[in-house]
Amino acid sequence: MIVAARTRLLVIHNARAGGGARRRYLICIALLKEAGAAVDIVETRSADEGTTAAASAASTKRFDAVIAAGGDGTVHAVALGLIGSSTPLGIIPTGTADVYARELGVPRFPSDLVHLILHGTERAMPVGEVNGRPFLFVVGVGLDADAVRLFEERGARRLGRLGLVWPALTALMNANGAVRVKTERSDGEVKWVIVTRARRYAAGLMLAPKADLGRSEFHVLSMTGSLVARIGQLSALAIGQARNAPGATLKSADWVLIEGDGNTAVQVDGDVAGPLPLCIRTHDKSLRIILPYGDLGGP
Repeated sequence: MIVAARTRLLVIHNARAGGGARRRYLICIALLKEAGAAVDIVETRSADEGTTAAASAASTKRFDAVIAAGGDGTVHAVALGLIGSSTPLGIIPTGTADVYARELGVPRFPSDLVHLILHGTERAMPVGEVNGRPFLFVVGVGLDADAVRLFEERGARRLGRLGLVWPALTALMNANGAVRVKTERSDGEVKWVIVTRARRYAAGLMLAPKADLGRSEFHVLSMTGSLVARIGQLSALAIGQARNAPGATLKSADWVLIEGDGNTAVQVDGDVAGPLPLCIRTHDKSLRIILPYGDLGGP
């Protein structure tokens, strides 16, 4: 029997999750209750519902932690309601990619998850800000974001990671125009760009090896060149080598300004957003997160 260090928990659950993800969630809830935790549950069907529930929980100070049970979109929504508060965020990952949870080293096996939620250490983590709105780990503009848009519009989520293939290929053929990317160190036009705080991309693919969610720093992966070059870049991204593709540059930055056509696709933390221009910087408030002991993430 686990002796709970955190005894009052609010779980905000994305009700759309199904299959094995839902089974993991249900097992975690059962184990948390078995361990003696008082668990309140809010089922949500929109990001705004998750943000509102988290903010309300933080303001009452009734809970030892708020747990986001869902994918990156759910975690993003719940985090928005907790940023700047003393209430920590915990995660039960049940999404397609779970990029943020994987980057933090959050385990997936239910008993390990429950132990982390009850006994894990807390750390105040910096978060990004795009046009005044907080984000956790990534902003994509151009081909990357257009693939995310198509992924959502065509209902490919039910196919899991395989559902990313067709949207990526379609976005590749649709890609045109350019955007201007400015940082304190560079200024130039590119075809598409990913601004990340995380090392890895969807499917666990390496994107920026020196990125660190614990630091107030961005890594800017910029892509230039023809359609042939973009094919090579997308192929390199698919094997975690985008930074080494022809026409690709990866640089660190304290702030990023992206300008261009207002119709250019934009994604933030894996959800469609926009439009341009985008001003990206570090948010002035931090987010408390329940983390495993030791360094962030895995190898």
